[in-house]
Amino acid sequence: MSLEKKITIDLIEVVKNGCVQVRTNIAIMENDQQISGTFHRHVISPGDDYSQEDDRVKAICDATHTPEVIANYKAILERN
Repeated sequence: MSLEKKITIDLIEVVKNGCVQVRTNIAIMENDQQISGTFHRHVISPGDDYSQEDDRVKAICDATHTPEVIANYKAILERN
């Protein structure tokens, strides 16, 4: 019997306000068959530090978190 924990990012979404939502799949595998699993989600808002993220997430944040998007997001927060 061989147990293995596999962690993969299986979903990256960009929502209208520029936030990037990341879903991580945490699977416990036994002999290449998943026997248990959970999901973890986190959000990267425009202006957040994403330097420690997965390369794919960083690329999406680089493309979407433009100075204009960051300014618009901060303006929305200030109004609320």
